[in-house]
Amino acid sequence: MGAQGSRIPPLRAGRRPAGLALLGWLGDGRAPRLCQVTGSPGAGKSHLLSWLAEGGAGVRAVLPAAGATVESAAWLLGRRLDLLVRTPEELFAALAEDDRPTVICVPELGRAVDPAELVAELLDPLLRLARIRLVVEGGAGAFTAVTEPAVLDLDLPQWTDPARFAAWCAATGADPTRYPSPGAALGHPAEPAPRSLAELAGQLPAGPDGALDPAAAGPALLTELWRAAAREDGVDRLLGDARLLTLADPVAVSAALGGRPGTLPEQWRAAAPALIEEPDPGVRAAVLRTRLIGLDGPAADRLAGVPAPWRCAWAMWPDSAFGWPGPVASLAPGAGSYAGQLLLADPGGTVRTVDAASGRPLARVPTPGPRPLRGLTVTPGGSVVLLDSWGESAVLPSSAEADSRPGAALADLVAAAGTPPSAVAAVPGLAGALPALGDEAGALHWRAAGGELCTDRPHRGPVTALAAALQDGGPVLVSGGFDGSVQLWRPGTGAPAELLERRERVVSAVAVACAADGLTVAAAWADGLVRLRRPGAEPIELRLGSPVWALALAGGLLVLGTSDGIAAVRAG
Repeated sequence: MGAQGSRIPPLRAGRRPAGLALLGWLGDGRAPRLCQVTGSPGAGKSHLLSWLAEGGAGVRAVLPAAGATVESAAWLLGRRLDLLVRTPEELFAALAEDDRPTVICVPELGRAVDPAELVAELLDPLLRLARIRLVVEGGAGAFTAVTEPAVLDLDLPQWTDPARFAAWCAATGADPTRYPSPGAALGHPAEPAPRSLAELAGQLPAGPDGALDPAAAGPALLTELWRAAAREDGVDRLLGDARLLTLADPVAVSAALGGRPGTLPEQWRAAAPALIEEPDPGVRAAVLRTRLIGLDGPAADRLAGVPAPWRCAWAMWPDSAFGWPGPVASLAPGAGSYAGQLLLADPGGTVRTVDAASGRPLARVPTPGPRPLRGLTVTPGGSVVLLDSWGESAVLPSSAEADSRPGAALADLVAAAGTPPSAVAAVPGLAGALPALGDEAGALHWRAAGGELCTDRPHRGPVTALAAALQDGGPVLVSGGFDGSVQLWRPGTGAPAELLERRERVVSAVAVACAADGLTVAAAWADGLVRLRRPGAEPIELRLGSPVWALALAGGLLVLGTSDGIAAVRAG
C-alpha cells in the first residue's frame, strides 16, 4: 500500500523485482540516503520512478529535472513541498527546520540544463540535511554527501522477471529478444532533431490585424521557441512581447532567461516561485503583469488583455513609478479622517497612507517611535491602534475619540485578557467599540457593549492574524493561527468559532468584509498562497512569488502587503 492507504499501481514488463528493491530501499532506515536508478536508454528508469511517485510510497515530492536549472529546480521543489523559496539557500534553511523524513524523487537528472551543476549546487547540499533522502534517475554528477549510494542498474537481468517480461512482450507486440529493456523491446524512439529559432519563429501565427498572436501558437511551439532561443543566444528577440513568456512552459522560460539583466527578466525571476508550476497561462500573465506595473508599462499593457480570474488594479514596488520603499508588514483600511485610505506599515514600524482606490501615496502617520509592528488597525472614529512585536499596544487617538481615552480602555482589555496580545482588529462601523484581540495562547477576546468580556480559544498556538467586520449589527472576527487554521467567530452569540479551513502552514494574514450578499474572506499562508472566498463564487487562489504579510479588503479590492511591496487585485 502507498501513502494514506492508497494502492501501489502494478508494475508491468516484469519489473516487479526492481519495484520491490526500490520499496525495500525506502523502508530501510539503514540504507544509504541516495539511490541511483541507472541503465541504458529505454531501460525504463523514468517509468520506474514514475511508478514509485504515483504510488505515493513514502515519496514526499517529485522534482522533474529535465530542462531545469539550479534556480528553477529550487523554485519547483519549494512549490511541491509547500515552501516559498526564492533561492537554493532558502530551500536548505526551510528544510533544515523540518523534522519530517523527506524522500525526493528526481527523474531525468541527465536532461537538466547542467546536470553536474544541479547536483553540486542543489541535490548534494540537500543530502547534507540528515532527514533528506534522494532517489535519482541516472548517475550524472558527483555526489559527495553520500559517497556509497545504493545503485539499481536496470540493465542487470536480476531486476526483470523473464517470464513476466515475455508475457508482456506477447501482449504488447514488443520484441522479447531485447530483454531486459522494455524501451528497447518497444523500439525506443529517437529524440527529434531540434528546430532552429528562425524556423520556429516563422511558424508563429498572426491575428486578423497581422500582429503576432502568441495565444494561437500553443504552448508546445512556444516552449520549443524558448529552448531554441537559449541554444542560439536569441533570447533578446523574444523579450519584446511579454505574452511569449507566460504562454510557454515556465521551466523552459526560466532556463532561457537565466540571470539575464533587464526589468522583464528580473520581474520574471521575482515572480518565478508563483509562476513555475502555475498551469493557467492567464494566471501567469496576471502574476507577471502585477510585478511589472510601475516598472515596465508597455510589457504590463501587453499582458492586460490576457483573460484571467483576477487582475491587478494597482501595485507599488521598489523603483516603481511611485517610488515605494519596499516591504509592507501590516496594513489596515482607514476610517474617520482616514476614510478612503489604506494605512501601511513597513517592518521598522513607519506608517504611511495611500489612496485605497489608486495606491497613490499620501502621507506619513506620526507614531511614538520606530518599532517593529505585528498589528495595525483603525477604529471607526479614526484612531490608529498599533501592536508591536513584543505585544505592547499604543493608540494614536483621533480628535473624534480623544475624550473616550481609547488607549486606557484598550490597556484595560489587554489586562483583562490576561495573555499578551499577538493580533488586533477594529470592527468597522461599530462606533465606540474596542478592537478585538488575539493572543499567544490561541484565544480571541472581545468586550461587548455592556462591558462583558467574551473569549474563545479556537487555535492551538498563537493567533497570527486577525480581521473584523460588522454583519447584522454584530461583530464577526476572522482569525488565523500558527496551527494553519482560519476561524470565524461571532462574539456575544454564545456560539464557538467555526473552522473555515486549515492547511499545514502558518497563517500569515487574514481579511474580511461584509456586503449585502454575505461575507468575503481572504487568507494567506506562509508558503505564499492567498485564498479569496466570496459569496456564491468559487474560491480564487493566487500567489505573487513573495511572502504575503498583510491583507485588507477595501472598495472591492484585495490588497496584499508583501516582502517586496504592495499590490491591489480585483477578482473577475
